[in-house]
Amino acid sequence: MIQLIAGLQGAGKTRNLIDLANQEIKTTKGHLVYVDADSSHILQLSHDIRLIKTDDYPLVTPEEFFGFVCGVLSQDYDIVTVYIDGLLKNAKTDISKAGYLIEKVSAVSEKTGVDFIISVCCEPKDLPDSVRQYLKD
Repeated sequence: MIQLIAGLQGAGKTRNLIDLANQEIKTTKGHLVYVDADSSHILQLSHDIRLIKTDDYPLVTPEEFFGFVCGVLSQDYDIVTVYIDGLLKNAKTDISKAGYLIEKVSAVSEKTGVDFIISVCCEPKDLPDSVRQYLKD
């Protein structure tokens, strides 16, 4: 399953993502991963959630980011949910190319059974038609 949380900067996407992760960690038997560009939210996340800072790695293209995410999954088969805070910033891409990346992540989600909850800094209406089905209500 993949869910998108879209909205402009300041709309509360990060707060929503952190709240969802902190709630899920209370009941899950698997591992959670929170991907962010930096560690500015580390104190708000439960210490049981693995924070991965993409700025620690030389990722410069969406393809590299996708490979990075696949690498994270391949190292821990107990991951049940990956939270990605700011897809466009982490993947070094823009909204016009995000649909392709989201579709690839969706395919990995289906194959592995890992859920992805992803925030995207844009108006929901600006998302490519192919991925609007993943918008969280």
